[in-house]
Amino acid sequence: MDLKERLITHGYDHIDILIIDEEANQTTIPDITLHKVNDLEYKLYLDPESLNYHLNEEDPYFAAEQKSEEGGMKKIKGFVLEW
Repeated sequence: MDLKERLITHGYDHIDILIIDEEANQTTIPDITLHKVNDLEYKLYLDPESLNYHLNEEDPYFAAEQKSEEGGMKKIKGFVLEW
């Protein structure tokens, strides 16, 4: 099951994602309607093999490796923010 399907299964539909990388840089991906997104991993530049889900937490998030601007990989946490 991919990230989009897991989020939908946990009851999410319209979300923002706060991404924090290993150097504490923060980026917010706003206004994501999950039913309209084809490939959320591709949109977020994530390595699907590296995804770990923590969606049953008080502050739900996923952890993964993300392609950096330099072409390498960096570890990130993506916090799910509901509307």
